[in-house]
Amino acid sequence: MTSKKIFADTVTFRQLANSDLNAVASVQLKSWRGTYAGVLPDEYLGVPMASDIERRWSSGLTPLDALWGAVDDAGTLLGFAAVRLGKAPYLDNLHVLEEARGSGMSYRLMAHVADAIIQIGARDLWLTVVDSNLRARAFYNRLGGREGEAKADEMFGNAVVSLPVYWSDLTELSKNARQVVSPLDGGEAGT
Repeated sequence: MTSKKIFADTVTFRQLANSDLNAVASVQLKSWRGTYAGVLPDEYLGVPMASDIERRWSSGLTPLDALWGAVDDAGTLLGFAAVRLGKAPYLDNLHVLEEARGSGMSYRLMAHVADAIIQIGARDLWLTVVDSNLRARAFYNRLGGREGEAKADEMFGNAVVSLPVYWSDLTELSKNARQVVSPLDGGEAGT
């Protein structure tokens, strides 16, 4: 990846397909290695994490998977959001590469996700976040997410404490995300 400054308004946001899943796995792996260093055991952050992420994406998308990405003019995937559709859509993943953080890209991805799932008739969205991921929690809070009660959880077999975050109004989520196009503190999600 080049060291040039990335601006969210020069990025294309599009629905992703099975052909994009190798790039999705790569973005998630890079994001998680940075985000979960010191949270998950060091020995997990290498080959075991790469294997788990590869296994997750190698099976392909199901009819319940909706995946959107932020792609630069060279076609490089800079970030993505994955939603498990259902009665209450679940934001399973939101990742932006380190070099794209601070550009507003995570906010634009969240606005895009909210708009897309409104179009399919959804009214709310939820996710879980590791309690020690303060950057992501602050990001979701700025978007109007309401945190639920923390509980013991697991991430690929590793014990963590997580909490749910809820949005009951996707129109409000989209509006909040569009109001913060260039975050002052550079805090973007890496969940």
